[in-house]
Amino acid sequence: MSVAEPRSEYRLISDSGLNFQIHSNGTLGRMEHRDITLNLFPGNAVEAGPANIYLRRLGASPAFIPLLGPESPSEFAVGERCLIARGRWQDVSYTVALNLAEEAPAWFWRVTLENVGSEAVDLDLIHTQDLALAAYGAIRLNEYYVSQYLDHCPLEHAQRGWVVATRQNQLMNGQHPWCVIGSLGKGVAYATDALQMYGYARREGRAPEGLLNGLSGQRLQHEHAMTGIQDTPLTLAPGQRDERGFFGWLESHHPAATSRDDLTIVERAISLSERYRESPPVTDSPQRAVPTLFSSRPTLPTEVLSAAEIEQLWGSERQFEEYDQAQLLSFFLAPRTHVVLKAKEQSVLRPHGHILKTGGGFLPDESGLTSTVWMNGVFHSMVTQGHVSINRFLSTTHSYLGLFQSHGQRIFVELADGWWRLGEPSAFEMTPEGCRWLYRHAGGMIEIFSQAATDRHELTLEIQVRQGTPVRCLVTHHVAMNGDDGAEAYPVLHEPRDGGIFVRARPESDVGRRFPSGGFLLQPLPGTTLERVGGDECLFEDAVSRGQPFLCLTLAPGKSLGLRITGHLLTASVPLAQNADDYWREAVAGMNVGSSAPAALRRMAGMLPWFAHNALIHFLAPRGLEQYSGGGWGTRDVTQGPVEYLLAIGQHEPVRDLLLRVYRQQNADGDWPQWFMFFDRERNIRPGDSHGDIVFWPLLALAHYLLATGDSGLLKADV
Repeated sequence: MSVAEPRSEYRLISDSGLNFQIHSNGTLGRMEHRDITLNLFPGNAVEAGPANIYLRRLGASPAFIPLLGPESPSEFAVGERCLIARGRWQDVSYTVALNLAEEAPAWFWRVTLENVGSEAVDLDLIHTQDLALAAYGAIRLNEYYVSQYLDHCPLEHAQRGWVVATRQNQLMNGQHPWCVIGSLGKGVAYATDALQMYGYARREGRAPEGLLNGLSGQRLQHEHAMTGIQDTPLTLAPGQRDERGFFGWLESHHPAATSRDDLTIVERAISLSERYRESPPVTDSPQRAVPTLFSSRPTLPTEVLSAAEIEQLWGSERQFEEYDQAQLLSFFLAPRTHVVLKAKEQSVLRPHGHILKTGGGFLPDESGLTSTVWMNGVFHSMVTQGHVSINRFLSTTHSYLGLFQSHGQRIFVELADGWWRLGEPSAFEMTPEGCRWLYRHAGGMIEIFSQAATDRHELTLEIQVRQGTPVRCLVTHHVAMNGDDGAEAYPVLHEPRDGGIFVRARPESDVGRRFPSGGFLLQPLPGTTLERVGGDECLFEDAVSRGQPFLCLTLAPGKSLGLRITGHLLTASVPLAQNADDYWREAVAGMNVGSSAPAALRRMAGMLPWFAHNALIHFLAPRGLEQYSGGGWGTRDVTQGPVEYLLAIGQHEPVRDLLLRVYRQQNADGDWPQWFMFFDRERNIRPGDSHGDIVFWPLLALAHYLLATGDSGLLKADV
């Protein structure tokens, strides 16, 4: 086994083909076996991923602590073929050892516990391991899709209790990877998805439900694949020691579905684990797990808005109010506003989010900016210019359960008792062109605005203190320009420019090669002072960088603060609308329904701007809240919905432009590609052919256009 030592991470590599990336705080990064990645959500030096071991104290005053990552009280060291963590928590001294086997792709966790206090303690361990068993590219494309192809099968072993076997049903390079995870003692309960472990707790700043109540012991086939194993409880008298642990075993190819016959593999794993009871000596000095702002500082608690406050903020002209018994959940306001209150966010699986795009035209514009925002304190993310997947500035959020709190743009506010992260608000207001977060807290009310301008390509972030004293803000940006949506550990390249900070990509990155002199500019809004500009060192308690791609801007205290984001990869190429009101009025063909109209008609009018917004995103900035990748047109899709929508609102010129772009993509044999990139810069990114009924839709779209316009001149266009 060999160990490479980058500045802030290690790699454990076994002869069996395992390759585990481990950060200096014990966080597990990528866990791989040759071309297959085991884990679904690699952790980083700022935040631990879902893979962890939790020590729980049971009884009248239950508590828990992760033993890995920046939230742990551990010191970490790496040996010849192992990771060692040592620490002390609530009169319990512990040692954790991770060993990779040489003879087979197996790994073993050994946990030694000792009661160093004066009273007996009741304890147990829960091990969680997120699973992908897929090629890394497929994982980063969308973790939810990968999870949906995994089959979890709990098996009960006579001595080892519950184990969970997981098979990748989607072929990966012609094989079906499979793994089994269990206890070296006896598993008494299990989980198969992170939803069972966390619920909505992390979104709301609470402790995970599975750690508070124990694992459910039920199989859930869902979208955050994760094995959880809860070990048998134990009681340690003062001075007593005990050893527990867990194992993992990977099969590169498991042709058949999981069955009880696979318990023989559990026997092999347990037998092999005996060879790894003793860990070799460590070769480096132990490093303490340094807390970060994301691991140590709490989420700002928010209060429910009173009826009087709702009346004051939005008036009495609320439409289509939604209630849960007497609890108001959400409502609409004319002409294009939707408000969601805290109670609704806490009751739904899918959190509330929104996609913003700059510019107010109906033609594709490569210079446009896009951003995804989320109610739970994601003020901008997946910020791009031009191609909405490749030309990325800020990272996207990779889990709707809040597994990571640092992706995209986030805000900490400094109050009397330190930094607080803005997470779930009291209310979230959406319009097609922007969003507003309202944080009613014990010390007042803070209001956040994120806007996408229609008359220029500019995204803004505004922070207003409606009630309370001026606040200092730390705005963090997880920069994705250097590759892999910010998972690559490259410090951010930035420099002062035009009163702000210009961020550029590494020349070796995709963005750097495409736009050697391009970048993104962050500028303070009038009245805002940049007190400090820094990198990831601003996030660590010891103020030492770990080389993570963060840009952190500290804004001097004020009641009105803000930042502007502009893209400088490309320049504007199409005319822009004058203002948001004019643009969105045009987007619904000027439809105006008075208060005396029938309720059904008023309801339809209230929905229309949102249908228009969704259609325009699908057409001009094609990506989704959960489908992170995008940027292309499906030949069938774009000749259906966008054509019908644009013709319905009388926008004939954009349909003509669309048809020319589609017909330029036609193959010599008359077929079309299934999908294609509609900007010329990415013209070579496309499949060669199509399937199904694709070939009919461009012809039908052309016919609809000719019937609507009589523009026979289009037939003479040279494509």
